Amino acid sequence: MKKYTEIQPDGKRAYQFVADTAYIRESGTKGEHKAAEYIMQEAENVAARPGWEAYVKAPRMEFFQCPDFQEIKAELVICQPYEKAYPVRAYLNGACTPEEGITAPFLFVGKGDDISLSQAKGAVVLVCDPVREPLIDKIKETGAAGFVTVCGTPLDQGEDRIPTQYRRKASDIPGASIHFTDAVEIVEKGASVCRLNILQKEIIRNSANVAVRILGSEFPEEIVTVTAHYDSVPEGPGAYDNMSGGAMVMEAFHYFAAHRPARTMEFIWFGSEEKGLVGSQNYVKTHGEEMKHHVLNLNVDLAGQLLGGNVLGVTADPTLCVSLKELMEENQLGVTIKNQVWASDSNTFAWRGVPALTLNRDGFGMHTRHDSVEYISPRALEEGAKTLCTAASWAANENVLSFRREIPEDMKRELEKYFA
Repeated sequence: MKKYTEIQPDGKRAYQFVADTAYIRESGTKGEHKAAEYIMQEAENVAARPGWEAYVKAPRMEFFQCPDFQEIKAELVICQPYEKAYPVRAYLNGACTPEEGITAPFLFVGKGDDISLSQAKGAVVLVCDPVREPLIDKIKETGAAGFVTVCGTPLDQGEDRIPTQYRRKASDIPGASIHFTDAVEIVEKGASVCRLNILQKEIIRNSANVAVRILGSEFPEEIVTVTAHYDSVPEGPGAYDNMSGGAMVMEAFHYFAAHRPARTMEFIWFGSEEKGLVGSQNYVKTHGEEMKHHVLNLNVDLAGQLLGGNVLGVTADPTLCVSLKELMEENQLGVTIKNQVWASDSNTFAWRGVPALTLNRDGFGMHTRHDSVEYISPRALEEGAKTLCTAASWAANENVLSFRREIPEDMKRELEKYFA
């Protein structure tokens, strides 16, 4: 394996990229559109360097529509043995109640064990934690009328007491999220009857991917992608999740524009990842005919905080893990390598048969207002970008790639279930 000592990303430049976009960038909003324009301008500045125009193509935006849901009303009122309304937020992509709401028995079921749920028919159930589709389906099968889940901690104050909004396919049953402190009061006071009112509607958001391509010098028909999403959740500005990843992709573009790769490389900043990997799904659909020429996707999601460890989540044949381990050891880049399906845009490529990985780093504040630039480190950005560029340089320049370019059958089945 080759040592890539010449790769020296600029951590301060990457940090400035994150700082310049330190605002909420929810899919389809002015914030996301503003960030897309910023990324486009930065990519154009790099592509305009004299002498690079022969192989660095003009950056482009690929527009698409993102279906979403909008909360109209979310209300939980305890009716017996006392009466009080509590702030809740709807589980989007779930069911609505009738316009007047539903009045039903209220039942605390812990974490949703079978014994507790055996009494749930006709009731609105309170579950300790946020839930995913399998437990929602289980709750529905009991005949429950609706569900409420708990978020936050007893230490939260001020705006941190606002319930978190979740998006789940809620199997035709209405659901809501309530803060921990309110849930404790409800259980302690022995709530037995409630009124739950959840109304939402489907909407369409306009979003975009930003992409730029470098034509390979020796194997231009083979394509390596380097990707990250740039949108955020509405609760916070998403510095860690995931504009730091976007900054690292821009650092990779700086490097490979100056060091033309043997294979063609595409650098992509995806919109609407937080709505269900919508941007990357749009990309693989739009580029469907060329997907057979893609040899590897290197994605970044969650990056830039100093105290943490890097993980490469590899959704591909185990031979890729072996090659990456040798590469990282040779270059003394500390990572943990996991061979599994990863919940990020790399999944979309693997689903289409392209070996893929996500570079991920521990961090604080994901999907909260605390996910801000003050916790981002230029040093961590620099180290992460070096790891990314090292892996990308190996994939883009090796004459013969040493891994099987296929997705194992068990991963294919898991990906089919994931996207279903």
